[in-house]
Amino acid sequence: MSIRIVVKNNTWFDSVSLMSISTKANKLEGVEQAFVAMATEMNKGVLENLGLLTPELEAAKNGDLMIVIKGASDEANEATLQAIEALFTHKDKGGRHEARYATLASAKTHIPESNLAVISVNGLYAAREARQALENDLNVMLFSDNVSIEDELALKQLAHEKGLLMMGPDCGTAIINGTALCFGNAVRRGNIGIIGASGTGSQELSVRIHEFGGGISQLIGTGGAI
Repeated sequence: MSIRIVVKNNTWFDSVSLMSISTKANKLEGVEQAFVAMATEMNKGVLENLGLLTPELEAAKNGDLMIVIKGASDEANEATLQAIEALFTHKDKGGRHEARYATLASAKTHIPESNLAVISVNGLYAAREARQALENDLNVMLFSDNVSIEDELALKQLAHEKGLLMMGPDCGTAIINGTALCFGNAVRRGNIGIIGASGTGSQELSVRIHEFGGGISQLIGTGGAI
């Protein structure tokens, strides 16, 4: 058995992308365990439970990317690492064309009817981006975590003052006006509303309601600790 560890300094990806890459990597031949994640304390705890936390990984910063591969051989691990690198650089070759904007203000200018921002950035910058969105009169779904209690409280107070919805931080599930956001499920619209701190619990409940013939009016994720 062989273990390969790579730490990429100041390299950030959102957790949804990293979970997808980890899932694909774990299906590769010769892989016993592949773990691709940001170097947060929570993720380091997972590695410790797996018996894979090393001093190098323990020293990694919150904004660093960790790639940990436990495989049959050094050769197998190298092949897995190359496959993971390819997943990071893979581009969608479909025929879709999407408008992209460098700043939130630019997006708001070009899409003035927009009223909600989904934010997934490094936790160091999440509060700043959420505040900017609120100041631009946008409701916010803040997927990012690692936001301080003080920042979370300030954001929710600002949202309350402006009459806006502030979901999160660490909010991964919502259904707003029939549209599923992030990990929300495609379910029937109806007259039952859900507000929950647990994303998976809210998902499960919405699906059960759908299966029993009911529907969801709104599913609002609170996220965070407040």
